[in-house]
Amino acid sequence: MKQYEHLFLGLCLQLPIILNFKMMKKNFLSIFILSLLISMRSCQDVVNVDLKTGKERLVIEALIQWEKNTQGNEQTIKLRKTTSFYDNQVVPAIQANISIQNLNTLTDVNFTETEDGIYQTSNFEPIFNDTYQLTVIYNNEIYQATSKLLQAPEVLSVYQSTEEGFSLIDPEVNIIFQDFENQTDYYRATFNYYKPTDSTLNNFDLKDTFDFIFSDQFQENNPISFFYENEDIQPNDLVEITLYAISKRYFNYLEKLQEQADAGFGPFSLPPINVKGNIINMSNNENYPYGYFSLNEVDKTSYVFQ
Repeated sequence: MKQYEHLFLGLCLQLPIILNFKMMKKNFLSIFILSLLISMRSCQDVVNVDLKTGKERLVIEALIQWEKNTQGNEQTIKLRKTTSFYDNQVVPAIQANISIQNLNTLTDVNFTETEDGIYQTSNFEPIFNDTYQLTVIYNNEIYQATSKLLQAPEVLSVYQSTEEGFSLIDPEVNIIFQDFENQTDYYRATFNYYKPTDSTLNNFDLKDTFDFIFSDQFQENNPISFFYENEDIQPNDLVEITLYAISKRYFNYLEKLQEQADAGFGPFSLPPINVKGNIINMSNNENYPYGYFSLNEVDKTSYVFQ
């Protein structure tokens, strides 16, 4: 049942968009290796593919998260530069000036570079439904975006079972929250699955990360339930759950990232299409950046299996 190990969105007829592809990659990798072995018996031609390095662009990761029951003052923004197709190295973008302005109160917060490409503040003031403007000045060019801070629903219940998943044997953790009334809402949920590394249960090793997005299209105003299932779960294993409320625009952006990832499997897939976010280069429209500016309240909870 490992290929079905992750989730079901109870009460929902709409399939969620899955942003984690670990098991999918394993299946595609097995199929690809088998196909490759077969093709090698009948074809010895070598095909050289020239993947040109695209123009270097700025990547702005400005995902402001306000965890429930915290002040939300400490926030981090990350800047890096794109690299070539084969280069997995992260190249930080240094010496930028970053600020966020609340357009309702006209208050500004400046971010300080604490290490290469990492910009932080401890003075951010989150206010629900206020609109914020991000400004990044890098290499004498100005990048800007606006976004509204959205409130997240509260997780009402977390419990374990084996009867509500795809399998009647594999353990799952179930989550229930109440959808907001009289509006269409979009959500993101992430699961981090850990196993203890020693008998003290103080240290854990991350084994799996699962991330998906969904809307309340078919269950508006009702309690929404979903679960994470994994046949490897044992007593004392830990699952951390994070629930976000996100905008429709951010939902569409993540959906496009999913479509690009789906198109990336196999040796004959179409070339990847770079997905633009909501950040605009105000100085040079052709030198557009990648990344996204989003402000979200999040509800975090965890569960230790019995």
